[in-house]
Amino acid sequence: MATVEARFSGPGPKANGLAADIDGLWVADQVDNRIYKVRYGDGSIVTSFDTPARNLSGCGFGGGSVWGGSNIRPAAVTRHDPATGWCQQYIILPDGASGGVHGVEWHEGFLWVTRPGFLKLQKIDVATEQVVHEIPFPEPRNHGVYFVDGRIVVNETNNGNVYELDPTDGRVIERWNVTGFEIHGMTRDPQGQVWFCDAVTNRIGVARR
Repeated sequence: MATVEARFSGPGPKANGLAADIDGLWVADQVDNRIYKVRYGDGSIVTSFDTPARNLSGCGFGGGSVWGGSNIRPAAVTRHDPATGWCQQYIILPDGASGGVHGVEWHEGFLWVTRPGFLKLQKIDVATEQVVHEIPFPEPRNHGVYFVDGRIVVNETNNGNVYELDPTDGRVIERWNVTGFEIHGMTRDPQGQVWFCDAVTNRIGVARR
C-alpha cells in the first residue's frame, strides 16, 4: 500500500505523463499538448515546447531525445530534441487506429509503450519503427512505466494498482496499490523516488510506501 505526497501542480492544465531527468521532471500535458521540464524542488518551469501530439498522454526521456505519446487515433509516438523541442520523428504505432498509447519509456536502446486498449506493452525499435516484443498486462488502463532492477513497472489508473513485471513474458512479480491519488503518469528519479501525476487534479507528487 502506498500514498502520494503532493509536491506541486502541473505546469499546464492537466499533467498526464512523467519522465525523470537528472535535474528535473519532463511533464506531458494532455490539454495543451506541450511537454515541460520542471524542477524537482518546486515544479518551476525550466523549458517547454509544443508537440504535434493530440491528447498527449505520456512522455519519456532517453537516447538523447524526449518522447511523447499521442493518444488520439492513429496512436503515435513523437521524438523531440530536448534543447529545441524540434520534432525529429513521428512513429505511428501498430493498430494505431484501434487503440491508444499512454506511457513511454526508453530502455537499453528501445522504446517501450503502454497500450491500454490492448492490455499490453510493446517494445519498439525506433530505427525500423516496428514492434520487436510485447507482453500482456492484467488490467485495462495501463499508464505510466519505468524500469528498475530488471523489472518493468507499470501502473493502472482505474484501480490504483502498480505492477512489477518480468519484461520477457509479463509475469507479475509484485503488485502494490496507491490510495488517495488517481495515478496517471509515473516515473522513477535518479534518487529512487517514484513520482506520479493525477490528470484530474493536476497534482504531481512522490509515492510513500
